[in-house]
Amino acid sequence: MKRISLLLVSFLLGLPSLNVAANEYLFLGTGNVSGVYYPTGNALCRLLEQNNQHRKLSCTAESSGGSSDNIQALQQGDVDLAIVQSDVHWQAYNGSGEFAEQGAYKDLRSLLSLYSEALTVLVNGDLAIQNIEQLKGHAINLGPAGSGQYSTMQTVMQQFDWQEADFSKVSHLKPDEQSRALCSAKTDAIIYVVGHPNTSITRATTMCESKLVGLSEQSIEQLSQHYRYFAPVTIKGGTYHNNPNDVSTIGVSATLVADVELSEQTVYNFVAAIFEHLDTLRALHPALAELNVQEMINTNLSAPLHPGALRYYKEQGWIN
Repeated sequence: MKRISLLLVSFLLGLPSLNVAANEYLFLGTGNVSGVYYPTGNALCRLLEQNNQHRKLSCTAESSGGSSDNIQALQQGDVDLAIVQSDVHWQAYNGSGEFAEQGAYKDLRSLLSLYSEALTVLVNGDLAIQNIEQLKGHAINLGPAGSGQYSTMQTVMQQFDWQEADFSKVSHLKPDEQSRALCSAKTDAIIYVVGHPNTSITRATTMCESKLVGLSEQSIEQLSQHYRYFAPVTIKGGTYHNNPNDVSTIGVSATLVADVELSEQTVYNFVAAIFEHLDTLRALHPALAELNVQEMINTNLSAPLHPGALRYYKEQGWIN
């Protein structure tokens, strides 16, 4: 019933993502509409539908609560594919972290990596906070449970031996609510795990005096060594208003995943559409501009490759 309703809404609104001649409909779980996952998902769907060779497939990008919600939706069959952070990807496949209770999701399969996502912390410009380690004792927004942001911060807090009680206030606002909360002094710090540039961070840095803070070199090294899905990342200075300096932090990857039950041919067609039009994809969003094949098929793919993706990559001679 849910999918029928979505198709009807898409038809009534005349959305371009709906191909009425299609005989297979794919639903792709993304994230909040103000983030990068949602436009990326729409871009991926658009590539698939515009590829004349694969006209029998239609794809709809669905907004969601984020990476963890997307994993749940995949397991329940509510979506066919999903974009998830590589740390959530790893935890779901291995049954660790927030997935420890429900156990390992061994039917999870990797398709490809997309782009790097930095742990991004923005604080009120009046506060004497120079790095993420100094957040303790302040009011912070951890994001909603089910989001990749929340999951990543749980890992960072565990590494620092922090509890929620160590902060003066903890909120769980959605990404599109964070900038207003920061600029109205309802919180001292807001947190994202995103590719850059990001609309919400642009909004926050132009609405009020706010500054990006990163991690110390020691913390970056410790987190990268302790958790295989973290890597050092730099947010380039000048990306955002009144933030001229580079910011060093850790990052994960946005990864495209599916359940093993999704047909081999469907996944083959999807990855073929992506790689055969990679220049088009790079031009669709700034976060996608640096995509390259080797990183996309080798970086932070914790679950095994889906057979459809594996077949395409072998045909291209990219893997043995």
